[in-house]
Amino acid sequence: MDLGEIARYQVEFDRKHGWDWSNLEGGERINALNYLAVALAGEVGEFCNIVKKITRKYRSLGEPPSGREIDELYGELVDVFIYIIKGSAEIFKKDLGEAYLKKMRENEERFKEFREKRPR
Repeated sequence: MDLGEIARYQVEFDRKHGWDWSNLEGGERINALNYLAVALAGEVGEFCNIVKKITRKYRSLGEPPSGREIDELYGELVDVFIYIIKGSAEIFKKDLGEAYLKKMRENEERFKEFREKRPR
């Protein structure tokens, strides 16, 4: 499934559940943007909290993360992805795939001095 299909699926899912932000204007759009920012921060916070616990356990006991912990971490990363897709498709109405490629082209130029030097 490509990002466009994922975005369409997210919009349809949100419409079915009464969470559609696709046609908001003015203050409603600002409120949705605010909700998106708080939701993203919350999900990133949940991700970081699991990292904190994994790091503490490793530093104290020398134990690497368990499979369950890695799965929980990945689940939070997926939650972040959902809100990014939702914001991109419904608030910004932008193609995230195109925006990603454009940004990576800019980064290629911006970070060209850090490219790995390969022997000739």
